[in-house]
Amino acid sequence: MSETSEDAPVKLYYDCLSVARRTSQKIHHVNEHDKDALVHHLIKTNEYTRVIVVIKTKREADVLAEFLQGHEIKALCLHSNVSAKEQKSALDSYTKNETDVLIMTDMILQAQTFESIEHMISYNIPLEPSFYYERLSALEEKGEGIALVSEEEEHLMYAIEVAMKVEIVQVELTDFKASKKPEAKEKAKKDKSKKPRHKKNKSKKQTKKKEEE
Repeated sequence: MSETSEDAPVKLYYDCLSVARRTSQKIHHVNEHDKDALVHHLIKTNEYTRVIVVIKTKREADVLAEFLQGHEIKALCLHSNVSAKEQKSALDSYTKNETDVLIMTDMILQAQTFESIEHMISYNIPLEPSFYYERLSALEEKGEGIALVSEEEEHLMYAIEVAMKVEIVQVELTDFKASKKPEAKEKAKKDKSKKPRHKKNKSKKQTKKKEEE
C-alpha cells in the first residue's frame, strides 16, 4: 500500500529563513587540518552526546571515525560504502544511546530520519546553502548547529548567512590550541620527486666508458 500525503511526516522547516529563526547556531573558525582534533575537543570538553557530524566525503568520514574511536569516543560511520545491515545496526545503536556520534554524508542525512539530535556539527561547509539548512532542519528546534569553518570556507559560510538573512554567532575557543600545518613531510616528498631519474645508471656508463678509454 502506497503512502498517502496524510501519512507522510510533516516537515517542520520550509525554507532557509525558518531554519535561521528556529535553530540555535554558532561558528568555530579552525584550520582545516585541525578539524578532527576540534571535533574530539568539543565532544570531550562539553560531554556532548547524541551528535551528528555531517562530512563531505566517505574517506573523511572513515578517517574521523577511526580518530574518535582511537580517543575512546563511541563513533560510527554512515555512507554508501557501509552495508545496509551495518547502517541499520549503527542507527539502532544511536537510538539506544549506545553510540554517541554518527558521522555521515549529506545524502545519508537526507535519506534518514533522526530523533533527539542534540548537536549537528558541519565538518565541511557545503557549496550549496540549501544543503546547510537541510542539515539544520534535522535538529527540529531541539538541538544546536555547529559549523567548523576553515579560512578556505569563509566565503561559503558568508553565502549561507546571506541566504538565511542572519549573522551566525562566532565563538572563539580559548582552550583549543591550533597546530602548525603539517607540511614538512609533503615538502620532503616533493623534493625527493624532483631528483633526476637514472642518475646512478648514467654514472655507471660514464665509468665504463672511461675504463674502456
